Amino acid sequence: MPRLLFEIGTEELPAWYVRSGGPALRAAVEGLLGEVGLPHGAVRAFATPRRLAVLVEDVAEATERRTEVRRGPSAAAAFDADGRPTKAAIGFAAGAGIAPDALEVEDTDKGRYVVARRSVGGEDAAEVLTARLGGLVAALPAPRKMRWGDVDTAFVRPVAWLVALWDDAVLPVEAAGHTAGRATRGHRFLHPAPIELPDGAAYEGALEAAGVLADRARRAAAVRSAIAAAAAAEGLTAAAPEALVEEVVDLVEQPVAVLGAFDEGYLELPDEVLTTVMIHHQRFAPVRTAEGALAARFVAVSNHRVPDVAVVRGGYERVLEGRLYDARFFWDADRRKSLSQHAWALSGMAFQKELGTMADKVGRTGATALAIADVLGVSSSERATLEAALPVFRADLATEMVAELPELEGTMARAYALAEGAPDGVASALEDGVLPRGPADALPATRVGAVLAVADRLDKLVGFFALGKRPSGSADPFALRRDAIAIARVLAAQGWRLPLARLIEAAGAAYADGPVAVTDDTAAAVEAFVWDRVAGLLHEEGPTTNEVRAATHGSRSVIAAARRAHLLRALASDERPEAREAFEGLLALYKRAANLAEKAEPGATLPALEALREPAERELAEALPAARRSVEGLLAHVREHLTPWDLGRGPATPLDDVSGPATELLRLKAPLDAFLDGVLVMVEDDSVRRARLALLAEVASVLRELGALEHLGA
Repeated sequence: MPRLLFEIGTEELPAWYVRSGGPALRAAVEGLLGEVGLPHGAVRAFATPRRLAVLVEDVAEATERRTEVRRGPSAAAAFDADGRPTKAAIGFAAGAGIAPDALEVEDTDKGRYVVARRSVGGEDAAEVLTARLGGLVAALPAPRKMRWGDVDTAFVRPVAWLVALWDDAVLPVEAAGHTAGRATRGHRFLHPAPIELPDGAAYEGALEAAGVLADRARRAAAVRSAIAAAAAAEGLTAAAPEALVEEVVDLVEQPVAVLGAFDEGYLELPDEVLTTVMIHHQRFAPVRTAEGALAARFVAVSNHRVPDVAVVRGGYERVLEGRLYDARFFWDADRRKSLSQHAWALSGMAFQKELGTMADKVGRTGATALAIADVLGVSSSERATLEAALPVFRADLATEMVAELPELEGTMARAYALAEGAPDGVASALEDGVLPRGPADALPATRVGAVLAVADRLDKLVGFFALGKRPSGSADPFALRRDAIAIARVLAAQGWRLPLARLIEAAGAAYADGPVAVTDDTAAAVEAFVWDRVAGLLHEEGPTTNEVRAATHGSRSVIAAARRAHLLRALASDERPEAREAFEGLLALYKRAANLAEKAEPGATLPALEALREPAERELAEALPAARRSVEGLLAHVREHLTPWDLGRGPATPLDDVSGPATELLRLKAPLDAFLDGVLVMVEDDSVRRARLALLAEVASVLRELGALEHLGA
């Protein structure tokens, strides 16, 4: 069966689009083939800085034949008394593309109607694809597109050529001012001449011979191998983070690693400064010695093989030298002032117009952090560390280094604090307080740093919500969702069993003297906003939406909600069918019991056994203590096995079998079932009714320890 090749050749694409454009074109081609009814085999996508391409195996030579059925007017309206077609029938037949005498009458549940049947499909695949492939160029999704010359089609970068081959035949697809042919192009420098492809099967091999690794996965492997080999040539190890490799892959078509060097005097700078300059600003991989120390070397990845690599190496080294010179200048200049002096400059740095300066924000953060520390009951040494860190928290925002390299905020605070002789704990807290910077970033490693991180973000959430600047839909200009996710992740990782509402209350209290009023409604809105982020992170870990809803509505702290969500998932997915059925049955009975228990008097106590008249009452009352112990055992089991974790990624060790601790709880089903089926609760006798309602209230109380179970099965 024929093979289809479609390539869009372009001027250099941005790296972010190479990564997404290949899969997008593949999805578009697959969608088109499905839409027109062309069965096919395997589909491969190719993407480099100069091209996006798709190769499809075993495409059908013609679209699938099928019978299209359309229902028209009723038979009574379609034919007159003599059986001749009316204007309604004639018009319907014309619209359906058949003759009026080809109409059929069918009996339906709504009466007799005329139908039109016609055979469609069977079109030549090459003709269909020639007409439709060009439309994919303009339709490919991208957040930003451009126009060039007098071409009407907008694309991420100017389209330079098109290739469309149906086995060895050219499909004359037209798009973006070009008509497709069989000529592709190799590496811009290594093979600038056009390459005539005999057919689609030759595509990848022809490009490789012309200096282009078109398959992104193969190119990524080549980048990793080249970086490692270049460092190993001098007995060193490249420290290339995956994010750097992923970006470099989309900047080159033929990766060539070059090992360069810089002045060893720059090693006096903090490692984080050196690696940030190399990775984020130059796309170079840092290199370490066998002992793990940073070496005065780097690995760059070039897109060109040249006769004299020293020329390329010299260029890389000169560019990096300039960057490192600037970094050392900033380092020396910043250290002429203490962190306390840098902190004074925060009073002239705006945070948000209505919420004051950064100094104002840091002051509120400090008040919130101290309140959280009091609730946590931190040790005297931890409190001393916190109090020492607060006056210079976020002071590095006023430094020249962070102004130039904002990704080093917190990192430079730690470095400058250590350079001043501050204790390690204080320096670490200053860095931890700004973590995590992003949704996948590292979390604070110290408890004092975690207190600062939570307090800092709560201050921002409370302030912006009080101003009415809340996210709406997909719009989140102040990154409040990111802050809420950070709070959720830190609270879960620390395992603090503090009510979220209490933490928000502490942040609101810091605004007591202005600049905005934090009402109860504001605090409730912030709490709901954070819980929504907690729910989203938990859902990513495996629990269902209803299980997450039950866990979050039944918990006050983030860690309790996380543990309950996984416990409910374990109970609902027990490998024993009888246990799953018992849990499902218990949930159904719980809802009946909870509805009745709402009528119980507040504070009603469980009646004594001798006051219960019916055997079913006594059996239920006798089963409750064991059920409560079982629930307590389950929660203790979860606390023991589910240590704090990075929310959204799941606990380090999944929850194991809970069948043992759950045994007595599941045994509650039988007596509860018997009670609800055999005992009338709402009797006229006040004392009997109160006793039975109190019994059901105790049942609801026991089971609610697992969460808001009314949400399960909803």
